Amino acid sequence: MENHAPEILSNGVNHTSKMETRARIQKTVGILLVSIAFAAMLWQLVAVYASGMRHVTHGLLLIAGICVPLALGTYLYTRALTTREERRRAVRFSFFALFVFYAAVLLGALIISRVDYQTFAQTRAAYWEHFELMTNFRPLETVRLYINAIKYDYIGMEIPLSNLVGNTMLFMPMAVFLPCLFRPMQRLWLFALTMFLLLVAVEALQLLLACGSCDIDDVLLNLAGTLIVFGILKLPFVRRLLERLYLMPERVSPAPEAVTPPALTPPNATA
Repeated sequence: MENHAPEILSNGVNHTSKMETRARIQKTVGILLVSIAFAAMLWQLVAVYASGMRHVTHGLLLIAGICVPLALGTYLYTRALTTREERRRAVRFSFFALFVFYAAVLLGALIISRVDYQTFAQTRAAYWEHFELMTNFRPLETVRLYINAIKYDYIGMEIPLSNLVGNTMLFMPMAVFLPCLFRPMQRLWLFALTMFLLLVAVEALQLLLACGSCDIDDVLLNLAGTLIVFGILKLPFVRRLLERLYLMPERVSPAPEAVTPPALTPPNATA
């Protein structure tokens, strides 16, 4: 009878070697793609801080474009990892980096790139001179004006639609980042309060630095957009998908209560 053990052992070694080679290639390509995504983030941040963001949809498309190499690179890199915890850490590192990039883009587009540093005093004086035109503290006043503009078409469709839809979409990613990265933010009241305070702070900075209109309707539209996405994330199948992708923290099951055995009463002694 022929002894096939050496051949089987050789095939097993070859298969293991191929798997290791494939894992190394996947990890290398994954690191390369993630590095490209990080380089694109840095380049786009410089562009946004230098010249601002032309349009809200431009910013959202920018983030989506960076997500492609980042997501693909992270996927390939995690395929080469062996344990679930290693894959979770890699995914959440990339996700947190994307959150930092998004927050930095918002800061640059809404505040820093809009400040006129050379003629700040004159710009601020002109801003306060036309205070009523640059501010709105009556809820839904601007929304009503844009709806009328769409209805009667007296300034075209692009400006009112871009402002209504753009302001609704601008902070939507926050409804994904905050609950996924910070477990307490999965509570509706805490998330809504945090977003409200953040949005009010943005409008207040634009007012103080004279770098944009201070409008209560911006806060309402931004907040409405985030709450819509927050509600979608509460759907069971969406949450399960995010958990499978290692984006949403897994729910912590309550520890079972310890059952105390009943005390044993010794039988009555009989004389």
